[in-house]
Amino acid sequence: MDINKYKWLGSALCLALMLVTASCSMHDDISDDCGRSDGKQQVYVKLRLTVPSQNQGTRAKDPAGGEENGEGREEGQSYENSITSALVFFYRSADGINSDASTPIDEYAYMTVTEGVTNVMQIELELDTEYNVLVVANPGDYSWVSTEEGRNLGGVRNHICTQAWGGNDDEDYRDFVMSSEDGRETITVTDENTSEANPATVGVTVERLAARVDYKTNQENNYPCGDALGSVNITGAVIINQLSAGTYLIKRVTHGDDINADVVYLGDEEPATGGMATNYVIDPWTLDKNAANAVLSDGNNNFELPNGQKVNAAGLYNPETYFQTIPDGTNPKTWAGYCEEGTDMVGEGAGWKRIGYTLENTTLEENTSTNYNTGIVFKAQFHPAGVEYKDGHTFFRYNTTIYTTLTGMMASLNNKQNFAQYVTAAVADFNDWGDVTAFANGLTDPTGYKAYLSELATSGEDFSRDAIPDWNKYMHNVLGVDESSSVDGPQINLDGINTREVLFTNSSERLRTYYHGQCYYIWWLRHSNNDDDTSNGVMEYAVVRNNIYKVTVNSVSTIGGDIPGEEELRAHVYVNDWVALRDETLPM
Repeated sequence: MDINKYKWLGSALCLALMLVTASCSMHDDISDDCGRSDGKQQVYVKLRLTVPSQNQGTRAKDPAGGEENGEGREEGQSYENSITSALVFFYRSADGINSDASTPIDEYAYMTVTEGVTNVMQIELELDTEYNVLVVANPGDYSWVSTEEGRNLGGVRNHICTQAWGGNDDEDYRDFVMSSEDGRETITVTDENTSEANPATVGVTVERLAARVDYKTNQENNYPCGDALGSVNITGAVIINQLSAGTYLIKRVTHGDDINADVVYLGDEEPATGGMATNYVIDPWTLDKNAANAVLSDGNNNFELPNGQKVNAAGLYNPETYFQTIPDGTNPKTWAGYCEEGTDMVGEGAGWKRIGYTLENTTLEENTSTNYNTGIVFKAQFHPAGVEYKDGHTFFRYNTTIYTTLTGMMASLNNKQNFAQYVTAAVADFNDWGDVTAFANGLTDPTGYKAYLSELATSGEDFSRDAIPDWNKYMHNVLGVDESSSVDGPQINLDGINTREVLFTNSSERLRTYYHGQCYYIWWLRHSNNDDDTSNGVMEYAVVRNNIYKVTVNSVSTIGGDIPGEEELRAHVYVNDWVALRDETLPM
């Protein structure tokens, strides 16, 4: 499996900020106009927003990792690049974005955007004064800026954005929230650059708060299993542990890997020129994601959401994607519905399928965990080798052997030509519970039928043949299975029974149910790679804003799980060195 981490070219949005002084009264006693006693004057503010073309990008021929040289840059999709509004903050400090938290916000302006150009706004700024400029594009609800939170730089930096894009499907994705990339931009309004013909101008680069996850298969989308059990083709994927609680409006990183030191706002991921990560990107809950807080027991609500609500670890994630508690997650039908083919990308993304978007999600290396880290579940259609099987039918696997029906499996395990007929004949000959017990004791059985008969025989009830289900009745009433149709194959989950869960439990986790022949693989997303199979590295399993995580499936080693996680992939075991940009091959 190849993994490439791309910067969105579309994120390098140049915002041309134009300020033009308004004509004003020359009366000295007017303080609310351009001659204010505090030195401020009314100036007009206008932003020109442009998205670089493909040729304007800095996509490297042989990128080398790091903040600006990850695995190249990719121009975003049109809806990812679109800007409809902008929120601009003006403040003054020689230390810029990393100034003291109490640094006041002098002014802010909200502007609508049409075809890359904002409406003109009036704002009060002092002449001959250098202002730092901080921009949020597509800010959504910005009512917070008029509260205490928006009055100083610390409040703006600490603001947690809970919606990083609008819409929730292909037809409706829009309004991707973006914020300043490095915060170094400043502007000074003087008498010389305040005319409409010669406005004060500054370019501001912004980046999206969201990350995107893509995948692709080989050209044939066919993967022979290394163990010769059969072959698979990938049919869909879904993001798991999709963090949704929020993300900092302004990115922050650590000094080296010292998590106790002051953070650097809008700092670079190190080393900037490429190599294994040496510092952390911090999300609002990175420092609280530890082993103790991963426990989902009642009362272990140690994470606080932006609205003040206390939740456990699951509360940070989209509940339909949180791997530990996905509703009905032990049911293969659930996963079949969750995993979708993906959406074809266009332009530079052509050939890739988008799985979806997610928010920044990082943990310290010692707290890497499937309880926290973001991953992908791949759905594949399995084609067994060496058995008579119709593609798309449900089948079963006991230990390492594949069976097209439970009846066929029981016949093989018990050396009977027709197991259902064998049971029917035996039941007809039962005269007492002792006969039932003797029959049950002679069965080799992972389905639970043997235990069911034994329990029935010791129930203390009066003997009755009518109380003893034959094999077909047991399958239907207890396992929720009907194998009467050779056209449709085994039907499962009848009468609300979770067939897979019953069989898996009854067999001491050795019998698996492959609904419609579908199997699953997990890939935990990486942001960096320490090239060490025995330990996790800094930012190894992480998701960072404004990156596209591109996963290529190269090969598989065996059939996947009947639901995700039972044969979990440990990606770091198989991945080659990412930062050196060799191909990363992951046998699944």
